[in-house]
Amino acid sequence: MRYLVDGDNLLGTWPGRRRDDEARRGLARELDRLARRIGRHVVVVFDGAEPGGMALGPDVSFSGPGRTADDRILAFLRKETDPRGWTVVTSDRSLGDRCRHLGARAERSDRFRKRLSSVAGREKPEREDDVSFWLETFGGD
Repeated sequence: MRYLVDGDNLLGTWPGRRRDDEARRGLARELDRLARRIGRHVVVVFDGAEPGGMALGPDVSFSGPGRTADDRILAFLRKETDPRGWTVVTSDRSLGDRCRHLGARAERSDRFRKRLSSVAGREKPEREDDVSFWLETFGGD
């Protein structure tokens, strides 16, 4: 099963997290670690235009101006030959219903967040950019 994540929706269910560029960058890192750990494809879609100078990886996309992440997620599933192989992570009931109608599964963001949090809590930094992120977040003294 592959995951298609409504990124801003997931961030909105997370106590203490904002929906700014830094929070998006952090979520993209966490989702990348989860994908490697479980050996599954995880794609995240955020609302709006991609911020300049912010390379987040090939599995991170932005809806673009004048479109929503919901629009992008639905278009993605419509193009898929097998949308049944995808689980859409969102707490947006309307989006979840439309994704199920296309054949995908839907999982609420709060449930997915708990699983992601349990993985993140056990993670250690693996790459140089991860180390930098951890030092910025927790201090490097």
